[in-house]
Amino acid sequence: MKNRNIQFKPTAGLLIPLLLACFAAVFISAPTSARAGEMVPFNGTVSGTIISSVPLDECHVLIEVVNGGNAMQLGRFNGTAEFVLNVCDLTYVGSYVFTGANGDSISGPFTGTLTPTPIPGVFDNNELAFITAGTGRFANATGTFNLGGQIDTNTGTFSLPWQGTISSVGSTRR
Repeated sequence: MKNRNIQFKPTAGLLIPLLLACFAAVFISAPTSARAGEMVPFNGTVSGTIISSVPLDECHVLIEVVNGGNAMQLGRFNGTAEFVLNVCDLTYVGSYVFTGANGDSISGPFTGTLTPTPIPGVFDNNELAFITAGTGRFANATGTFNLGGQIDTNTGTFSLPWQGTISSVGSTRR
């Protein structure tokens, strides 16, 4: 009978450390919950109604709106916005406040442009909004989001879906 003792080669001693390193890499790269301050997705939709428009001069109109919607991180919300529309070049600048059902809020400035559609009085919207302030769990929040959608000046209504990011309100424990 032949001697069947298994001879270990010098490279066999590397196998166990290599496997442990692979397992460690898998666990380190696994998704983890966001920590406070990290940027996370902030997507949603806001719809609303124009409640006031006041001409300021031949090219500028001050517009006030009330709105509501649903957004990641914020949930269902109500809000207001005020902006100045330049009717000569269809650009606008303004500010908004969105307040969640629990009273926490985000706010900031926005700027945008309108593009006429084939339907008179209906405009495609292209807007960039900034998150520069907040209350409650959104205190010190930052972020940006891009809004699309349409504004219908015939009915005074709008629906604007968006995509963006917001600083996480996740755990501050390290």
